[in-house]
Amino acid sequence: MTALPDPLFPSPLLSIGAFAAQARLSHKALRLYDDLGLLRPAHVDPLTAYRYYAPEQLPRAALIGLLRQLDLPLAQIRTLLDAPPAEQVAQLRQHHARGEHAQARRGELTRYLIARLEGHPMTQTYDVQTRHMPAQAVATLTRHVKVAGLEEAILEGFTSLKALLGAQGVSAAGAPFVIYHGEVNADSDGPIEVCQPYAGTLRPAGEVHLREEAAHEEAYVTLTRAEFQFPGILQAYDATCAYAAGHGAGCALHPREVYPHDWATLGDSDPAGDVAWPYTPR
Repeated sequence: MTALPDPLFPSPLLSIGAFAAQARLSHKALRLYDDLGLLRPAHVDPLTAYRYYAPEQLPRAALIGLLRQLDLPLAQIRTLLDAPPAEQVAQLRQHHARGEHAQARRGELTRYLIARLEGHPMTQTYDVQTRHMPAQAVATLTRHVKVAGLEEAILEGFTSLKALLGAQGVSAAGAPFVIYHGEVNADSDGPIEVCQPYAGTLRPAGEVHLREEAAHEEAYVTLTRAEFQFPGILQAYDATCAYAAGHGAGCALHPREVYPHDWATLGDSDPAGDVAWPYTPR
């Protein structure tokens, strides 16, 4: 079934059913692509609201279908289709690189879980050290965040706390750190508490709270920037937890990550910070 010829297209228009069959897309998908502005019908009958498409739209429809097979979100597909050809290629290369990185992380996590389930020792050896942390005043921001937004939330928190201290002329009294009060993964959102020790008199503002972090002992390992990446960092948590359990008892404080360096300036092999596990020594 076709509609009357459209003067903007050299070929007769196709009904949504005919176009769907040739494009190998469902009616539901075509309606969704229309709603999102990805693939508008060439003509919509004002009386029946039937959608009609031009044969010249088939290559775009096929491209959308192939891009969906790459698991590209529809919003990203729209951005790609609106870009010049050279930029489209660049975006696809970036998506491919992200996919390879994600696949490598899944493989690493799978190997970690298999070794854990089989009771194998850790494949990574760490130099676990201990230190006494005195009580300290900290400015904090609490964030509920899942793993996809974790790094951004941490960096944003550090920036906000640094700006507050600077605005009030208060000095930092130690490296910023992040306390994990709960699991952060694809389903759980912590919360995390982004903390900045300070010296002097500070007034809370906005979402920032002020409190005292209790004195404690902690087991810690120092990691490079590359070692901070998930899931490799899990073994560092395992190592500090095992040390704390073997040399003392748990305490009310939660594990944390300490960031004494400017993350943006670090290379993958540069020492980046510590994974620390508070405990009560025997």
